[in-house]
Amino acid sequence: MLLDSLSIPELFLLNLTVLIVILFLIFQWFFGQVREICKEPEGIIKFGQITFILLSWSCFLFILIYFIINPEGVHVLNVFLTIIVGFLGTIMGLFFNRETIEKLKITSEYKSNILKENKELLGDAKELLKEILKGKKLKD
Repeated sequence: MLLDSLSIPELFLLNLTVLIVILFLIFQWFFGQVREICKEPEGIIKFGQITFILLSWSCFLFILIYFIINPEGVHVLNVFLTIIVGFLGTIMGLFFNRETIEKLKITSEYKSNILKENKELLGDAKELLKEILKGKKLKD
């Protein structure tokens, strides 16, 4: 077979190349998802919460794996409290997310209404200026 004839450094380079290609595809998908989430005004908040949740879970998994490898170095209470704090943070984030999104929607609607009113006002001012300029040209 082809892989049998390769030396260890060549196998290492082949493995590294395949790994880089896979990571590139994963990163491309990941950043595509991030862009999709952040298109909406409340998307940045959702992205922040997802980041916080992933960070909490990764800390928990790191402590859990360390506990499995070295059971004397970590107290069971620390692992349990990490789980509790992570879930409480997640629950609080979901609660504040609802309120924040509602406030953002109200604020964005208010700003869009102001922009619409300003657009109409600017359109009227533009027409008025055109009439004034036409009147001055006729006098000259």
